[in-house]
Amino acid sequence: MAEKTNGKKPFVQAIIWGVLSLLAYVLLFTNQDLVTQYFSQGGVFAIAILLTAMLFSFVHGAFASYLLDVVGIQPLKKTDL
Repeated sequence: MAEKTNGKKPFVQAIIWGVLSLLAYVLLFTNQDLVTQYFSQGGVFAIAILLTAMLFSFVHGAFASYLLDVVGIQPLKKTDL
């Protein structure tokens, strides 16, 4: 997900995905009554729960990936073990 070009750290991408992640959580928690009302209906609305979870997972995962690149934390390669 996080690709560096020319050795630059992805500061802008980390900020964008961080803002999107924060915005998603703010929207969820400020509208929790509406969200609970729809999600507790069951049936077709169960798909909304899954889609919401996948959206949060993708946005938060992208933010975390770029943040780790900015901080400089990289996974070990098999040759490093």
